[in-house]
Amino acid sequence: MNTHTDGASPPPEIRYLVADVDDTLTVDGSLSGAVLTALQRARAAGIEVILNTGRPAGYGATLLAYVDGVSAVVVENGGAWFDRHAPGAPADPHEAPLFFRTATDPSLRTKLADLARRVADRAGLAFVETADNAFRLTDYTVLRRLPGDAAALLSALRRYTDEESAGQGALLASSIHVHFMLDGERPRSKADGVAQLLARRGIGNPAQILARHAVSVGDSANDASFFEPGCFAWSVGVRNIERYLPELGAKRPQHITREPEGRGFVELIDLLLEER
Repeated sequence: MNTHTDGASPPPEIRYLVADVDDTLTVDGSLSGAVLTALQRARAAGIEVILNTGRPAGYGATLLAYVDGVSAVVVENGGAWFDRHAPGAPADPHEAPLFFRTATDPSLRTKLADLARRVADRAGLAFVETADNAFRLTDYTVLRRLPGDAAALLSALRRYTDEESAGQGALLASSIHVHFMLDGERPRSKADGVAQLLARRGIGNPAQILARHAVSVGDSANDASFFEPGCFAWSVGVRNIERYLPELGAKRPQHITREPEGRGFVELIDLLLEER
């Protein structure tokens, strides 16, 4: 059955749909025809779809170039983004500009690899680097292989990350990966990434725009900022988010779909378009 945690419903004027990719759009790891059609339907109805993923910048460029109905892709959990609607952006989606949240450090990836190694040693774990790690620009990722109580272990890993980086590091966990970052006093988030994207377009008060006119949808703990109260007009989790609710703590989606993964995303599009 559908779950509403606070009785909220879709906002009357939706301008943006901000969506995670893995296990939110995908079905068993792939983009189905039904999901691709749903993205096109959203665009045709006047809803701008912005994908927001923990995947690397290289994946984001590909998604924007080949997935019809998508206007922008935030990558690496808010660390950077590609935007077809950025001022001066060329019409060819293959040439959409890349923007960074903060200036990049040429030695950043080496520092992140060292941090991940020290955290693994503290935790007594053997991290396995992800296959897509080589294509990342602002973070470092390992496979999510968390024995025992995942929520408790993640809490310990975050503490080790903070201690081993003198308070400059942060850790996020998705349904598939664990991400290490060195963001200093302003840790990134997916919500902050999309707000910065809109600000770069010259849109005034993007946080207020998102709070009034944007719907967010995700499936895992690295989507926590999607569910921050007041951050989006309506926050949604696809059904499979239920397994990660202990990791989300008090940050819960206002609505959970009946169906999991991409089928839940299609259900969400159906619901949003019914309301228009």
